[in-house]
Amino acid sequence: GFHLYHKLPSIVPESCLLILVGLLLGGIIFGAEEKSPPVMNSDVFFLYLLPPIVLDAGYFMPTRLFFENFGTIFWYAVVGTLWNAIGIGISLYGICQISAFGLTDITLLQNLLFGSLISAVDPVAVLAVFENIHVNEQLYILVFGESLLNDAITVVLYNLFKSFCQMRTIKVIDIFAGIANFFIVGIGGVLIGILLGFVAAFTTRFTHKIRVIEPLFVFLYSYLSYITAEMFHLSGIMAITACAMTMNKYVEENVSQKSYTTIKYFMKMLSSVSETLIFIFMGVSTVGKNHEWNWAFVSFTLLFCLIWRALGVFVLTQIINVFRTIPLTFKDQFIIAYGGLRGAICFSLVFLLPPAVFPRKKLFITAVIVVIFFTVFIQGITIRPLVEFLDVKRSNKKQPAVSEEIYNRFFDHVKTGIEDVCGHWGHNFWRDKFKKFDNKYLRRLLIRENQPKSSIVSLYKKLEIKHAIEMAESGMISKVPSSVSLSEYHEGKIKPLSPTEMENMREILTKNLYQIRHRTMSYNRHSLAADANEKQAKEILIRRRHSLRESLRKTNSLSRERPVLAFWLFHRKRFF
Repeated sequence: GFHLYHKLPSIVPESCLLILVGLLLGGIIFGAEEKSPPVMNSDVFFLYLLPPIVLDAGYFMPTRLFFENFGTIFWYAVVGTLWNAIGIGISLYGICQISAFGLTDITLLQNLLFGSLISAVDPVAVLAVFENIHVNEQLYILVFGESLLNDAITVVLYNLFKSFCQMRTIKVIDIFAGIANFFIVGIGGVLIGILLGFVAAFTTRFTHKIRVIEPLFVFLYSYLSYITAEMFHLSGIMAITACAMTMNKYVEENVSQKSYTTIKYFMKMLSSVSETLIFIFMGVSTVGKNHEWNWAFVSFTLLFCLIWRALGVFVLTQIINVFRTIPLTFKDQFIIAYGGLRGAICFSLVFLLPPAVFPRKKLFITAVIVVIFFTVFIQGITIRPLVEFLDVKRSNKKQPAVSEEIYNRFFDHVKTGIEDVCGHWGHNFWRDKFKKFDNKYLRRLLIRENQPKSSIVSLYKKLEIKHAIEMAESGMISKVPSSVSLSEYHEGKIKPLSPTEMENMREILTKNLYQIRHRTMSYNRHSLAADANEKQAKEILIRRRHSLRESLRKTNSLSRERPVLAFWLFHRKRFF
């Protein structure tokens, strides 16, 4: 019903309705059995529900935009998370020192731990909201990229402060070990993800005779990267994200079109199911007796989350805008600050707290649930009207033409050359160096050899098939007879071909036809493009290529006939 009634998604995000369904189910269970409903197990969340969502997001992430804005994303994720965690923790500790609120038993380390977990911007909630409002690609990648890296930083800070809380005395070496662990966890997870992504690409290089197992390798190696990173106490989120982005670049070149379609649909199904279960369980787990209410702690937690998030975005943006070619406007900063939605990450982390070390665990659970409900319901519902009111730039769904792509590549080379002449090692310089290294070593090792040698040929094939599909779906080819309509002609109207013509046709097909590489356009999580006209679209492309070959053949025949005619005229003049 949510997707059938087209006006409802523009008013209320799907995550809000799923939480309401969970609240209803939790209330029914609590009323029928007179006990608390089952709480979502944190191990189930981190091992089974979160990986499919991160895999889907990483595999279809626009990598160029991500790496072009990587500095800003890294700045928001690392420095912004530390800013929020320390700011919220110290502010709440100051509130706890007021004896009238009855919170004096909560220590500074416990407040810092709570500040670290409540700072987690949830990618599940961000995806559920931002994909419905269709903001521009740069704004989307900043918020979503920050939420992905932010989770890894949050888990590291959470484990660090949790271990400090369990220590009787904290030495200076423990603090330095925690800072070193902060970087090792993130970098180690990325390296594991890239390594297993390369292994997946190398494996699919030899699967051209057994296409049916190609989707299996994509899911196997991605989940293996997550489990391996968690086994070594590294960041599983960073590992599966890096693995997905690596596989998107190399594995997609090796797998067949049917395998790619299977991967796309199955990945969408897993992420949608996981997202639905997470929000429903969040609503179910809210109803129960595991709560402790304190007006001061809950109210100030919500207030400090909003204040420190806004201050962090505005202060950090003023610093990063100095280094950005296109600075972020005030509207962009406001949407980034307003889009800091909390969700299942902090919800699961707060349930992992040991009650023996944290006697006020129920108070932390209540405060986390209030913050989640406020950000998902209030901010999630009002963000679309705010985007329209502020007139924030929306995303452009138009596919680029061949000329646009060629011009973009040309200007990339020009900017790289300018940076090289000026002696400035910017991102264009490093991107060009990586492309050379990639073409010289990685692609030769990881990608099957029957791919087009020229990047222009590969780009032309990709954009032409997209253009043909758009023509087929828009009905522009309704008057063109297809192979189905041609098969309905009577046999008497078809002139039989001679053996010589059949042999010539076979020779032409053998020399000129090749397997068309079809890249499907990226999909929305709730609406997939129909594939009913793919055969008709390919037929259009084949006809267009046939007309091009005919024109080239006529040109070549004319060029061959002109020297013969000149030779005949020359000898004719000499004879006469």
